Amino acid sequence: MLKSLAIAATAALFATTASAVPATPEAVEALLASMNTTDIVTETIDDTIIRIDGTRQGYNFTVRLMDCTEGTNCVSSMIFATFNMDARPTLTDFTNVNEYNDSYPFGRAFLIGDTETDGYLVGVDYAVSLTDENTFGADEVNLFFVILNSFIAHMQETDW
Repeated sequence: MLKSLAIAATAALFATTASAVPATPEAVEALLASMNTTDIVTETIDDTIIRIDGTRQGYNFTVRLMDCTEGTNCVSSMIFATFNMDARPTLTDFTNVNEYNDSYPFGRAFLIGDTETDGYLVGVDYAVSLTDENTFGADEVNLFFVILNSFIAHMQETDW
């Protein structure tokens, strides 16, 4: 049922006309702010990667703009959210992540980390190619939140 809901919500998102902005850090920041995103912080990772963190609907998330050239738009982006795990992942955790990836049409769930660093994280991401239009819009952000909500519902169903 959740898969059907996610697909229906996705179809509804694409049926509406949403604003799109040039894929520059400044334009994406302004778009996120206009979409009720708070705590926006932008960090330059290197000459070609910009990370924009924010909070929306109670969730912390990140927009990572990649393949950026100074003075022009970025070519690709990824939106993701991660959650700290209380313990080392079990086989059940890996199975639940794989089931999500096998069952939902958008987004990719993942588990990362190790005990030598900051511990383990579970999360979901959505990659967006910007090469054709070089725009990033509300549709992409809204679709990510459909993906994020379906991921959270799936993981809660499996006693995450």
